[in-house]
Amino acid sequence: MPEQRNIDAETPFYVADWYVDPGTCRISRDGQSHKIEPKAMTVLVCLAQKQGYVISREELEDIAWQGMVVGYDSLASAIIKLRKAFGDDAKNPGVIETVPKKGYRLICPVDTAANVKAADVRHSQATSEAGDTEHSIQGSEISTSSITATMKKPLVSVLIVVLAIAAFFYLYGRYAQERTVPGKALATTDKLVIAVLPFKNLSDDKQQDYFSDGITVDLITDLSKVSGLSVIARNSVFIFKDIDVDIRTVQRELGVDYLVEGSIRKIGQQVRISARLIDASTSFNIWAERFDGTLDNIFEFQDAVTTKIISALSINLTEQDKSRLAGKYSDSIEAYDQFLRGWQKLWLSTREGMVAAREDFNRAIALDDRFARAYANLALTYVYDHLHGWSKNDELALQKAQEYADKAIAIDPDLPQVYWVKGFADIFQRNYQQSLRYAQKSIDISPNFADGYGLLATTLNYAGNPSEADKVMRKAMQLNPKHPAIYKVIYGEILFNKRDYKGAIKYFNEALNMNPDIEESRIWLAAAYANIGDIEEAGWQLEQVRINGRELSLQRMEKVIPFKDPEQRKYFIDGLYKAGVTN
Repeated sequence: MPEQRNIDAETPFYVADWYVDPGTCRISRDGQSHKIEPKAMTVLVCLAQKQGYVISREELEDIAWQGMVVGYDSLASAIIKLRKAFGDDAKNPGVIETVPKKGYRLICPVDTAANVKAADVRHSQATSEAGDTEHSIQGSEISTSSITATMKKPLVSVLIVVLAIAAFFYLYGRYAQERTVPGKALATTDKLVIAVLPFKNLSDDKQQDYFSDGITVDLITDLSKVSGLSVIARNSVFIFKDIDVDIRTVQRELGVDYLVEGSIRKIGQQVRISARLIDASTSFNIWAERFDGTLDNIFEFQDAVTTKIISALSINLTEQDKSRLAGKYSDSIEAYDQFLRGWQKLWLSTREGMVAAREDFNRAIALDDRFARAYANLALTYVYDHLHGWSKNDELALQKAQEYADKAIAIDPDLPQVYWVKGFADIFQRNYQQSLRYAQKSIDISPNFADGYGLLATTLNYAGNPSEADKVMRKAMQLNPKHPAIYKVIYGEILFNKRDYKGAIKYFNEALNMNPDIEESRIWLAAAYANIGDIEEAGWQLEQVRINGRELSLQRMEKVIPFKDPEQRKYFIDGLYKAGVTN
């Protein structure tokens, strides 16, 4: 039986003769050193903890990505990067073995750094007794000056500790005065702040998550149409998915006044949905109800929950609020179900997920050709095709994106998402003024639409106004306090264009810690590192992009990244050139 080692995520250890330091994410041997990205290092630590045992893909994903929705190739990418760093061969492995249909196994010896060091010490002691004796004799000849220095050391140590404590309390006091808790700023407005927690999927089939997640997001969207409410965005609440969390914890993390939580059990065409509204400060239920019916009743349920919440909170609806709440997304339950399936796949942000999502949106449109959100999301898949270079014809991809976005707006001009997609497509066609107009339109329709502010900030940044973009993006992050990785990428790009490369590097790295598959973050990170002279780190980031099979060229980057300001484009392209990207 393989021996399980006492390996943890903080203490260095050895894999064969490679020294592994999880704290710095580096492995080294014989003077050579390789940096490992944090997620890949987490996978390595997990494999080392159970050296010789097969660990399933699911277990490794759960540990490394902790419940995040990731693409199927995320783990495979991490394994590829580990093998490249170790110089391992997948066909004839000496470090990591792939066990088909089961998982991965670390097959080389593993030991703690402490054990290796102890062995080295014993070996050194056995071969240097004479030297030790001589050293002890010399050591007895202690000078008066060394005694004085020894007596001073405790006094110096005490002084250092006192100064450190004083500095800590000074800095903590400044920090406490200046710190703004994410979400709390929203509670200082006249609006009530509410969060819809992810509805739990109580069905036996885990694949039904798409349905419960979709219902959650649609409730968030509906409540966001009410001008008297400030609604926490999707990404901020979905960090609480599949975990039992104390109400006070959510209140503290998101700064909310009220919470909505519930569960869904879907079996065939039958649906049971439970929901309740909670006062976050007292944890008392203000309203709770259960709905039993068929899928045909799902829209009635959504309308009922929204109405009950508005009534319970005594919110007076304006005529504009009533108009926004009046519309339904689709008259077809089957089309709505297909849309939710595609929406779930869209969030994977992978090429395969995008293709599958597009198929679902087309099926939804075939069932209901007046389904505006399906057209909008279909348009979004083509924008991503252009951005990531997944299309053989970039111009055609953007043309299709514009066509489907225009169709969505024509069908339902009261949806903020349709203007967001339209504005997103306009950026890449350098239609900056039009993109700004559509971003503002999405915010006018839904004042809590954090993604609308994100689009506005992105457009301002590419249009040559990063200072104004900075202010707007801070607003987006305030509205969505637990924002997704892409928000950090956008803010990093803004800081890059302000020439704050160190600040940009911080945000790009934070984005990669959340989602290591965001290649745009690595590309910008490479340019930022190169512009501060760290060519080695810049080259490493580009290498990670190339490992995933993406071809990079300066010509392609100039074409895709829609800079209006030639100087901004120059700093970005020059950075990539220094990092090693060629034409």
